[in-house]
Amino acid sequence: MNPIFSIGIQSLWDEVSHMPTGGVWWINTDRHEDAVSLLNQTLSAQPKEARVAVVCMGSDPKKIIKLDEDCGPQKIDLFSMQENESSLYFMRRDLLRSLDPTNFLVVVLCSNNAWKNIPPEKFHDWLSKSNKWVKYHRCTLLILSPGNNSDAQTSRLLGKVRISR
Repeated sequence: MNPIFSIGIQSLWDEVSHMPTGGVWWINTDRHEDAVSLLNQTLSAQPKEARVAVVCMGSDPKKIIKLDEDCGPQKIDLFSMQENESSLYFMRRDLLRSLDPTNFLVVVLCSNNAWKNIPPEKFHDWLSKSNKWVKYHRCTLLILSPGNNSDAQTSRLLGKVRISR
């Protein structure tokens, strides 16, 4: 059976807080600190046996992840990537070099405004390829995207949802 991962926010309905395998999930935050907090909360909500990987853009995940010993998965695969556009395009390929993502929750913590200067066509292409990737590898991808342009980012995401239907 494919795992269903929790965002870790207890007050949300299950339909909103559960992330089944084979999907790309995206959460915009106004501040990087909020994205880090949500990352730690999401990790804490996973069962001990969960397969989880964290990719941090422009920062060391060991300095960001703070979990109580009795919370979260026993093992978290940690990755960092450079703070540039090409890192985003090669992320999926690079992950495959280090792990088999089947039944994994892969959480990507972007740097502030990481997507701001990426043209809509490239943004939509990245989302489409990521969606195919998670379906093929039967994993879940959660993007945490902090920045002061969250309204514009949401508009771009809604445009993609309309395109893919």
